[in-house]
Amino acid sequence: MTIVGKQTLSNLNDFQKEIHHDAKQLLDFDNFYSIFLKSKTVSETVDAVGRLIKNNQSHYEQFNPLFHYDNSFWITQLFVKLFLLKKLDYFSNLGSNQEIANCLRISGFPSLEFYFSTNSQLAKDGFYLREKNLQIDLLYLDIFNKDMFINADGFANLINSRIGKNLATVDVKTLTGIFKTLAKILGEDDFSVDLNLLQSGNNQMLPLSKIDLPAIVTDQLFVLAQSRQKDIFALDNGFQIDFNEEMSLYLIQAIDSLGHSQWFFKVFDTYDQWTFLDVLTKYNWFLKWYLDNLNYLKIAYRDDLFPG
Repeated sequence: MTIVGKQTLSNLNDFQKEIHHDAKQLLDFDNFYSIFLKSKTVSETVDAVGRLIKNNQSHYEQFNPLFHYDNSFWITQLFVKLFLLKKLDYFSNLGSNQEIANCLRISGFPSLEFYFSTNSQLAKDGFYLREKNLQIDLLYLDIFNKDMFINADGFANLINSRIGKNLATVDVKTLTGIFKTLAKILGEDDFSVDLNLLQSGNNQMLPLSKIDLPAIVTDQLFVLAQSRQKDIFALDNGFQIDFNEEMSLYLIQAIDSLGHSQWFFKVFDTYDQWTFLDVLTKYNWFLKWYLDNLNYLKIAYRDDLFPG
């Protein structure tokens, strides 16, 4: 056989290997997708999407499949499927033409549209749920390390936005309730979940990122509370505001054994139901004070994931 003939045969053998590689990868994709569609538990569903994403990241040698979607597409499908497992249809991934799209909508909230994105500047494997019109990140989800974290600033900015200001208090409760349900669902697969300012509970403490709290900030709070006929008291370690007969908010300072100071927000109510976001939503004057002084009042939380 001539040198040219040998090279031709070698090239054909290499091509066959590439076709075999691509065929196996495509077969794996079909298998993982079938498992995803048939999955009955949260664990099976999350695992199937993880496999689909890893398959999606693998390189095809010769094929160029028309169905090669972004990784965020599969996270979007996961979101919908997780709720459907519980017979809940909060989220829809259908576009205006009623075809599957890489976006999420919630029935009853026509002004809101969500999609998943990544942050290339962070060495993380997770995705951010972002509101498209406002460009606000609401949560971080990592299915490989099993993490779900709520972005406190994101939700505060959402309710203060042009869209959020048109939402009734009951609408905000419905919206936040959906994310609480998501946290409960992911908890079935041992996800590490932190609801932050969406978490109710009289023992919930939200630490502030700043150690020092200037007197001018608390003075403003005193003036605003009194102008709204809200009882506000100075405590030995901070302040207490009685918003109504059932609910009070505390801004308190704790000092550890080493003498380090830390300020906290704490919501206390009779029925253990109010969240810090509920307070921000219902009392606009308090929300304005919080956002105006966010440099001092920002909740200390996962700066590695939610910088800025």
